[in-house]
Amino acid sequence: MNRRRRLLTLLTASLLAASGSAAVAAVPGGGSPAKPTTLRTENLVDPIGIDAAKPLLSWLPPQKSATGQAAYEIRATVQSPSQQRERDLWDSGQVRSASTSNIAYAGPALHARDRVRWEVRTWDAAGRVSPWSDPSTWEMGLLTPADWSARWIENPSYDYTQPDGKETPLPVFGKAFAVHGAVKQARLYTTGLGMYAATLNGRPVGEAVLEPGQTTYTAEVDYRTYDLTRALRAGTNTIGLQTGSGTYQRVKTPGRYFFGGTLEQYTVYGEPKVIAQLEITYQDGHREVVSSDGTWRTALGPTTFSSWWSGEEYDARRDGNAPTSAAALAGAGWQQANPVTLTQSTTPRDTTPLRANPRPPITVAQTVRPTSVRKLADGSYLFDFGANRSGWPSVSVTGHAGDTVTMIPAEKLAADGSLDIASTGASAGNQIAYRYTLSGHGRETWHPQFTYSGFRYLQVSGLRAAPTSDTVTVDVIHAANPSASEFTSSSDLLNQIHAITERAIQSNMTSVMTDCPDREKGPYTGDNLQNLDALLTDYDMSAFEPQLVRNMATAQRQPGDASPGLIANIAPEFHRVAPTTLPRPQGTIEFLDEVNWGGAVIRIPWQLYLTYGDTRTMATYYDNMVAWLDYEARNKAANNGDIPGLGDWSATDNTTPMQLAITAGYYTAASDLASIAQVLGKTADHATYSALAAQLAAEFTTRFRHVDAAGVYYGSDSEASDAMALDAGLVAPADRAAVLDRLVASVRKAGNHITTGSVALGPLFRALENGNRDDVIYDLVVNPTSPGYGYLVASGHTTLSESLDGSGSQNHHFLGAVDAWFIRGVAGIRQAEGSVGYRSLTIAPALVGDLNHAAGSYRTPYGTVSTDWTKSGHDFRLHVTVPPGTTATVHVPVAANRQIQVAGAARMTGGNGTETVYTVGGGDYTFSATI
Repeated sequence: MNRRRRLLTLLTASLLAASGSAAVAAVPGGGSPAKPTTLRTENLVDPIGIDAAKPLLSWLPPQKSATGQAAYEIRATVQSPSQQRERDLWDSGQVRSASTSNIAYAGPALHARDRVRWEVRTWDAAGRVSPWSDPSTWEMGLLTPADWSARWIENPSYDYTQPDGKETPLPVFGKAFAVHGAVKQARLYTTGLGMYAATLNGRPVGEAVLEPGQTTYTAEVDYRTYDLTRALRAGTNTIGLQTGSGTYQRVKTPGRYFFGGTLEQYTVYGEPKVIAQLEITYQDGHREVVSSDGTWRTALGPTTFSSWWSGEEYDARRDGNAPTSAAALAGAGWQQANPVTLTQSTTPRDTTPLRANPRPPITVAQTVRPTSVRKLADGSYLFDFGANRSGWPSVSVTGHAGDTVTMIPAEKLAADGSLDIASTGASAGNQIAYRYTLSGHGRETWHPQFTYSGFRYLQVSGLRAAPTSDTVTVDVIHAANPSASEFTSSSDLLNQIHAITERAIQSNMTSVMTDCPDREKGPYTGDNLQNLDALLTDYDMSAFEPQLVRNMATAQRQPGDASPGLIANIAPEFHRVAPTTLPRPQGTIEFLDEVNWGGAVIRIPWQLYLTYGDTRTMATYYDNMVAWLDYEARNKAANNGDIPGLGDWSATDNTTPMQLAITAGYYTAASDLASIAQVLGKTADHATYSALAAQLAAEFTTRFRHVDAAGVYYGSDSEASDAMALDAGLVAPADRAAVLDRLVASVRKAGNHITTGSVALGPLFRALENGNRDDVIYDLVVNPTSPGYGYLVASGHTTLSESLDGSGSQNHHFLGAVDAWFIRGVAGIRQAEGSVGYRSLTIAPALVGDLNHAAGSYRTPYGTVSTDWTKSGHDFRLHVTVPPGTTATVHVPVAANRQIQVAGAARMTGGNGTETVYTVGGGDYTFSATI
């Protein structure tokens, strides 16, 4: 039985008790604690243009309070653009609760454009009330179709290709309008398909790039809201919208890289289109709206080629067709836009809603200059940017009209020092390329807007002069999810492994989690799930991951489709994969469906609940979870008990039975759904899925548990076999020590190499951690020979590759489980078993190998927990910071019979010959001893 299951009833009861409402009397004369900080709405800071009916609110309790929060009160006011004053909206009253996150707004119904100002105060356990926090705000977007006066518009002259076979330039759209008077507020609500870049008077309207975020375009199209209040100028202004193809247009072009083979079936959903609504409210109260319609102007613009996979081209001689000014819109080549008539057979459909994008935007995180430039024999230049990253090249040059600068990206070099583009999927005849054709007017600067690549190297041709460090740079881009942790140690190797892992995560963190930023850019659900430990450790994904779950739900096959209930291995499913079986060393695989991919629709929401206390995602997509699990039950029955799939994908040891990995994943999904049902109060479903989990556990044991002279093992006795059995909770308590020993023996037999694939890698780390074998993990991690993390660093990799032997894509993230171990194991910060939202912590740093120092931190919903330990000779020191309102069990790796000096109110609660255990509340603590 999974350990999580045994504690769930107690856990649920404690949560209900914590959230109950009751008055907390103020203690007169007791002094006031500090005020709450870091207020967020929908896990974002002061967002505008949200559409959640009951936004979720969060804050950090006063950080100077050791006891934390015992109660809170929220008050809010509201103002619409047409109102001159705020009015009271909602007061929660005093609510007895320690919860500081996922507090649903419970006031009157909200309306489009409402701007809400809110603040919170708290009471501590002694009844002392804090001052009100500094205020925070949120603003509602456009909530219903009736709020939109804008129409989707297209360019009437656009077609995918011209009669001579050349690519058609991408459409641009513009509207000139007048501003007369003092502006109180201006909001632009806009989106485009496949992609759009919005400007006001030729300047970007915001920092978001590569918009909109990927969704199932028949189910929803996301829009963004931009604040243009200070950007508008008196007199004539011009809104401009340029378009790109994105995943909406999948056109195969001769000479261009095209991802796909015999399995994939692609769709061109339609022609580029945009919708925009600018609402201006003046200080005198009157309001004007500029909406996209047939009066807007359109032209075929300067972006002459756009492909999500194979690059972008821009001809600056066509800059007259850029929507930068009223004069430009009146020039040659411009015409009236066509309003689009949507139907049930178009994409989007006439019933497809426009929905506020809930994710943090993709932004330019940094600009990187080359570390070296080398001239090649053909006159081109090879730029090395020092590390593999995801982004776009930016060029700044002078030259003659018609000169073309071509930039070819690559992740690595060949043995002779030339560009090696093989790992990106490209070839000499099917290129990924960025091309800029100059206008000849002074210094010209350009970067692509509608695609990106993963690369370290650029081969650049067409430069008239030797480049400087500023001629070609790289804009590194990724989703602006806040960092959640920090780690450092005395080991340069561990620090480098952490760096390459985080860089791989960043490179694949766009509007979805991709597998790699070049060859496929696939939103693989399994890659997200299998590396979820590291993702939730390195970044705050509370505003990001729920949309990825939504993408799974909207991509789920419906009644009438083939395989209703199925969630394919990518979501959105912008290409379809035929259910074709293929022979592989681990057995016959099928790419379309895998429980360790589709099961993400259950397992990710459960982890979001455990990490952040997020119940909304579980509740919103519960029916999708049930539909998927029911589909897999039918799938299992139709295949005589064996579900088709991939097994432990990408493993170097292919002896692990495919059905072991699939059954363990299926069991975990069923077990998690039973837990979800219990938390949501679905008693009958809890019983149903608990029974299913028990049935699968019995099947797993009968089929994969074996005993030989050396004891109990599972499957083929591979690392993956024993690790997955242990991690899923499928090993009887009496057998766990024996199976752990077999797992360690498998690691040692493999020469301390990781032999699992992406599916079993997380279980390998967790099984060894839970078995207190961090020493074994350390040996695996630092091993300098292939395959392994140490080998990747030793062989010069700057991101994780698709395989730990360095082969395949050079920028995959799904083998990133090591980053979670750096925090959980080496720094020793983890959530206590049975806790939700890090209310209870376990601090247990692992003193492994020759490490003499490590420090780490993690931002929980209650504040930041940190550790810093040093071992010098016989002296050991551990400093711990615990957030207010939480408790921690601190395992000091010093025998209980040793003298330990403690700074802070820690209470010793246990110990043995290897450690002394203390219980602490919020605060700072230092433990010093001679060992």
